[in-house]
Amino acid sequence: MKSRLWAPFQIGQMELKNRIVMAPVTTQYGSEEGYVTARAKSHYERRARGGAGLLIVEATYVHRRGQAFVNQLGISDDKFIPGLGELVQIIHRYGAKAAIQLHHGGLKAGWEVTGMQPVAPSALASRKGKVAKELTVDEIAGIVASFARAAVRAKKAGFDGVEIHAAHSYLVDQFLSRSWNKRQDIYGGELQNRARFLIEVIQAVKQAVGGSCPVWCRINGKEYGVEGGTSLEEAQQIAGMAQQAGADAIHVSAYGPRAPTNLTTPTFVPAVIADLAQGIKKAVTVPVIAVGRITPEAGERILAEGQADLVAVGKGLLADPELPNKVASGKLDDITPCIVCMGCRDDLFSSGALGIRCQVNAALGREEEYQIVPARKPTKVLVVGGGPAGMEAARVAAVRGHEVTLWEKESRLGGQLVQAAIAPYKDRIASLTSYLQTQLQKLNVKIELGKEATAAAIGELGPEVLVLATGARPLVPEIPGLDKAHVVSAGEVLEGKAEVGDRVVVIGGEVVGCETAEFLAQEGKKVTVTRRGAEMALKVGPSLRDFFLDRLLQKGVSFLTEIRYEEVTSDGLVVTTKEGDRKTVQADTIVLAAGAVPDDRLYQEAGRKVSRTYLAGDCVEPRRIGDAIAEGYRIGLEI
Repeated sequence: MKSRLWAPFQIGQMELKNRIVMAPVTTQYGSEEGYVTARAKSHYERRARGGAGLLIVEATYVHRRGQAFVNQLGISDDKFIPGLGELVQIIHRYGAKAAIQLHHGGLKAGWEVTGMQPVAPSALASRKGKVAKELTVDEIAGIVASFARAAVRAKKAGFDGVEIHAAHSYLVDQFLSRSWNKRQDIYGGELQNRARFLIEVIQAVKQAVGGSCPVWCRINGKEYGVEGGTSLEEAQQIAGMAQQAGADAIHVSAYGPRAPTNLTTPTFVPAVIADLAQGIKKAVTVPVIAVGRITPEAGERILAEGQADLVAVGKGLLADPELPNKVASGKLDDITPCIVCMGCRDDLFSSGALGIRCQVNAALGREEEYQIVPARKPTKVLVVGGGPAGMEAARVAAVRGHEVTLWEKESRLGGQLVQAAIAPYKDRIASLTSYLQTQLQKLNVKIELGKEATAAAIGELGPEVLVLATGARPLVPEIPGLDKAHVVSAGEVLEGKAEVGDRVVVIGGEVVGCETAEFLAQEGKKVTVTRRGAEMALKVGPSLRDFFLDRLLQKGVSFLTEIRYEEVTSDGLVVTTKEGDRKTVQADTIVLAAGAVPDDRLYQEAGRKVSRTYLAGDCVEPRRIGDAIAEGYRIGLEI
């Protein structure tokens, strides 16, 4: 049966070659002033070349006062038209259509970005604690006009369609949601009044661009964990009003601290808000765009069941811009998987001018400089270590034509990815291990498992290039009596290599320690996590940290922070609390998760004997998956 994803489709008068949409994902790849940069062009070119039928260029501010992010693209002035026009031409080059998302941050516009007080439907505190200015009726009309003028610029730049951002608690959504809108005039109160601003924007934009350019809006199908937030029933009414106002499609997203798109699930679930798209589909006759972790298989199902007419992919296209083409050619196991780490989302609020990054795609945002090109002279490469850094270095080197051998001392590939995927809510990491292993096999990398690398063995093989990705060793803290207790490592616990008693103390309150604690708590153990510092899991990104810590508390895990380790006795771990009290935490088993130290012993023995030797991953410094992947990718390019 022919894939529904590849069936042509039409929004208004805009004809699409397929039903895969690149969702608008803010990248912060623009210039400080909001101009399109070479980096932004390369980013969108890779996704257009990747085969999507429609690319929706990210949230682009229609008024300087509405700018919400550093390096956000702008369309608030005619000066932005030339750069946007060049971007459109690049997208069109590959047969894709280009739309642009018009955006105003409202209450979420940044004081630190604009230097101006944000505006909103009501005078509420912003995320920075500053109070927004409540818009007057005349000021509302002025913003409506800003959307219309921005739409004219979009049409002049050559965009095929315009999307109005009416979701995610930005200005238009702030009018729609009772949680933000406290007005008592014609723009507040009952839903028809709260939707008035959106309707006026749609009508103004439609009038500005004419009938040949389709206009649609992105709305929340539901707000989760937001007091007074939009329900699906209200969203259906909003969608109906938007259609009546002239919207040519409805793009259905979701918002809120408990939104499925903002959290992880115990096991990976695709298309987490497809039910919302289905609900909106029942309320309108115009096309509906679904979004939210939609895999190719889920996309086919959504279209087959009539839940939506098009499927939008955001993070999946960050991880692999070639996803559509790989789907079309049936190469599903060649798709670099998104592991739902939410790191790209965290980057929006922490990286500033760096722009978003991807844990599994080192080339994101560096498409031009990180192109994989054939090696001028193929060489004999030995990679020691089958973790993420080693596998990625081997993969890229093999793609470039080098003869690559990989040694791994364990009986399987993956390194710490294997343990990471065992922890609760982390099963999606296993797909990265499977992907990398599949690629190495397809590229004819010679993989030797259970192979302990020694200086003599390396010398016997005689590689021209040596890549050492030997990982890290657990850090053993110096605590008197520790050597006489029942002590195991977090890795041994997760892989089922150690027996654990009913009362457990986990020493170390970072990611590994806390994930191991959750794993043990799920098995019914009484777990206490100890840490010298004041807070737990500081290296977990802000998107997931509160949710993660809340899960631990709900499962009965105890936290003991700001302590000093004294000794280990037959009763358990003796500590001094921050109040100065001496306390024994009873334990049958002590789990070490106090960090790691680079395992560079092989480099000291053999690394200097090969003229071209590289170190990659945790043997340089223990860090995140993304750091290991990036280092392996870079080394693969340099060889």
